[in-house]
Amino acid sequence: MNILKTRNCAFVLAITAVAALYTVAAWRVEQIRQTPRVVSTCQMEHCVPHTASLNALR
Repeated sequence: MNILKTRNCAFVLAITAVAALYTVAAWRVEQIRQTPRVVSTCQMEHCVPHTASLNALR
């Protein structure tokens, strides 16, 4: 009985963790989708260069 109880508890915990991760990811995507376009565009003072060399990042 003890092994079945432990296995069932682990199964419920794993399903709960997967559901929580999915919920958090869906919530984050919805938050990103609802941001205004001005916030999501790159302003010159906030841009991260994508083609910079390691020397330029120092």
